[in-house]
Formats: sequence, structure tokens, C-alpha cells
Amino acid sequence: MDPNVHKSEIARTTFLKGKLFEASGKTQKASIALRVATRLWKEITKKDRDVKSLAMEDFDGLVAFWSR
Repeated sequence: MDPNVHKSEIARTTFLKGKLFEASGKTQKASIALRVATRLWKEITKKDRDVKSLAMEDFDGLVAFWSR
């Protein structure tokens, strides 16, 4: 399995995981997951954005199934 093929799904899932950690009070794990998700988002979109400026909609747009 090539992770590059599924990079958009991995980025979205990692972002969701980071938000879940954040909600459960695990700030260190949340910070790491959100940084990884942001790095993947930047690799896919070639746009430079801050971790705090990204929202779920940004990651939904990466995955064709979730795009509406």
C-alpha cells in the first residue's frame, strides 16, 4: 500500500484525531497530530497556512467523497 495515494485521507483522519485529542484535554498529542495534518495539507495543496487557520472544511475538500 502506497501512503502517497491515500495522503488526503490520512491528512483528514489525522486532523480529526488531533481535534479529538484536543477535546479530551491531551494537548501534547493534539499538537503533534495537528502539525502532521497541516504538513500533509501543505504538501497536497501547495499552500502555506497556519495550524490554527485550518478547519474541517479544508480537509473535507481534499477527499472527493466528502467534498460537496
